[in-house]
Amino acid sequence: MPFRNDPAGGRFGATKTIAVVALKGGTGKTTIAVNMSVSAFLAGRKVILADTDPQGSSYAWSRARTNAGPRTIAIPSSAIFPTKCFAETSNADLIIIDSRASVKFDTVEAVRQCDLAIIVTRPTVIDLRAIRETVDLVKPLGKPAMFVMNQSPSQRAGMNTGFVLEAIQLLISYGVMVAPVGIHSRRIYQTAFSVGQTPIEQEPDSAAALETNNLWHEIEHKLWSFAKPCSDLMAPSRLNTTAA
Repeated sequence: MPFRNDPAGGRFGATKTIAVVALKGGTGKTTIAVNMSVSAFLAGRKVILADTDPQGSSYAWSRARTNAGPRTIAIPSSAIFPTKCFAETSNADLIIIDSRASVKFDTVEAVRQCDLAIIVTRPTVIDLRAIRETVDLVKPLGKPAMFVMNQSPSQRAGMNTGFVLEAIQLLISYGVMVAPVGIHSRRIYQTAFSVGQTPIEQEPDSAAALETNNLWHEIEHKLWSFAKPCSDLMAPSRLNTTAA
């Protein structure tokens, strides 16, 4: 596929694929998937959001949208590879797979087809113990992977709480990098989702919008080496570099 010029000064290459995964339900995979898809779209990427979960939460979110955004489709996990072929021929830059929880085959298939696996977890004891099963499934596949912490409690004086920092250290011990930016527990994520939007669209100057944008910059840098990570952007809203 021919390269296309990137307005940021680099080049777009072949379509990249992100798999958002967690075998445990309720971690917030869909929250990460839809917010990253919109952030990428607003950054000028041509994005396909593929909802492989029979619950169809990402697809339902897209149906509630009234403004332009990523192309969202509902597909079974067996259709991920054909979707990648379609994305290549349609010059898409990025596919984000919102995968199904609990089904190991679906998680494996999503990760096999991806360039980056995002493993989503919450900083609770139950989630942190359960996420080990996902790690054990993902690591042998040899794909780049990154933890993203979701629904963390609000920071105090700009710092994460003690149990969140302990959670980060546990995740690091699993041998998978932890994203230096994560998503905190904020009502705007739910209120925006209910009308097919994201915080960056509803409240562009909010803390939620800023952390979402920062997380996208980190992911973008992993996918396209010419893209600057958030740590290079000197954003005043930068979260702890030790935190997810």
